[in-house]
Amino acid sequence: MMAIHDIKQIMIALRALHRDRENRAVFGTVAPRTAELIWVDPKKINFYMGQLPEGLNIRRTSGRIVDFERRGLSFSPLEDVIPVKSSLMHWRDGLPWEETPDFINRMMRVKFFRAGISHNTKSAITRRYRKLDELYRRIEKERAFKTQKQLKPWNFREYGGVQIGIDAAGRFAVMRGSGLHRITIAKLLDLPYIPAMVGLVDVNAISYLEPLRAPPEHRAEFASGTSDMLREYRSSERLAVDASAMSLRSPLPGSAR
Repeated sequence: MMAIHDIKQIMIALRALHRDRENRAVFGTVAPRTAELIWVDPKKINFYMGQLPEGLNIRRTSGRIVDFERRGLSFSPLEDVIPVKSSLMHWRDGLPWEETPDFINRMMRVKFFRAGISHNTKSAITRRYRKLDELYRRIEKERAFKTQKQLKPWNFREYGGVQIGIDAAGRFAVMRGSGLHRITIAKLLDLPYIPAMVGLVDVNAISYLEPLRAPPEHRAEFASGTSDMLREYRSSERLAVDASAMSLRSPLPGSAR
């Protein structure tokens, strides 16, 4: 008998087949694929994309090519997002989860909007943060995140992974509701790469994809045959990355860590 997760993956694959065919017809073999696995340096992921194109939800954005400027899409600083702020307060500065804005906000929603939803209970929220701490300790020990395929062999490509949008300047953004805690862990632990799922791609950003497709173990040989445009960010982008990395790892004055 076919399992429920198998049926779900088949439906995802069928939708992906249509979108991939359209992308390939217009943009050729370099076009992104739905739920495609990419490898990104966490230090270069410094933005958040909370706004999505009208009519799309986060489950249908992977591999879509859009004109960001025409659609009015933009990025905001990653550190301004409450789950990221709260994660830094907890893992970097030693503040208990219960004192972070994210935890407090979730508990307020339990109080006012629970209405019997199982994942919106105090125990469920407490369990969620306990699992985040377990994940942090595991990644700290293993020094790497697994791909979705490694976690679930039946999974369709990298579906369910951290979804990363790419704008025309080659900047990376975590897309709404997609892996904010995982990205923060990767940054704090200074991991060299994190597996991710390609999200929205600006029509002028397709060329940035090719080097991201190479697994970490093949990066050196790939870089030797890749153009400077694809290998490096602009000088201003590198400065922004360095500044962001320093702020992430710098504890607050008087913090426990």
